[in-house]
Amino acid sequence: MAKHDIKIYEFGSFKQYDNIVHGVFTRSGGTSTGAFDSLNIGINSGDKESIIANNRKLIIKKMGMKPLVFLNQVHGSKIKILKKADNDLSEAFQSGKETYTADGIITDMKDLFLVIQVADCQAVILYDYVNQVIANIHSGWRGSIKNIIGECVAQMVSEFGCQPENIIAGISPSLGPCCSEFVNYKDEIPESLWKYKHRDKDYFDFWKISCDQLMDKGIKRENIENMEICTKCNRNEFYSFRGEKTTGRFACVISMVN
Repeated sequence: MAKHDIKIYEFGSFKQYDNIVHGVFTRSGGTSTGAFDSLNIGINSGDKESIIANNRKLIIKKMGMKPLVFLNQVHGSKIKILKKADNDLSEAFQSGKETYTADGIITDMKDLFLVIQVADCQAVILYDYVNQVIANIHSGWRGSIKNIIGECVAQMVSEFGCQPENIIAGISPSLGPCCSEFVNYKDEIPESLWKYKHRDKDYFDFWKISCDQLMDKGIKRENIENMEICTKCNRNEFYSFRGEKTTGRFACVISMVN
């Protein structure tokens, strides 16, 4: 793969807000080589840590030299809460390091970028435009089973007083229903989600699952934007574990700015 300048996808629904800076980075524009070519930010991917650190610095620079919060993602359902009213947020400003072990993060702080790393899993960004609260979620098939998306929305409501009807959502490029095959689904996926399986094949529509989980928490369908880009089908632009096995991670980021 030839190296190119950094390329970022954006959600149209988020671009209408001047105080929101966000983006889904592609795999191009970095310094990694081989299977990780080229903007790999995944610390546990097998790439050299020094190169990953350099790629993360490129993202920090692209985002305007603001602090970035990276999570140690473990396919769980834990949500990290960062409130501007907290006394000590020094850990949150260790740019380029996995500061917290969690798979979702919510904040009402300005000028702080929330980062999710993915390669087939979904990054789901949320914004309450009334209460000025943002969130970023890592949801793979395990996260879908645990409904981490619903848990994140619930904590936006309980911790920040958000109202779901004021929240917009964006679903990043991820494994599409065209490629989400689970031949052992009866052992891996609960029966309550079998309705999302293709009638004649062992393929699941996790895009629809995420959309339904958002709506089940009260988010309006018209406030949900799915890029509908399958990572496995578009390995020239995005990392795909299903498609490549040994591969990197691309970044999905969101921040509120002053």
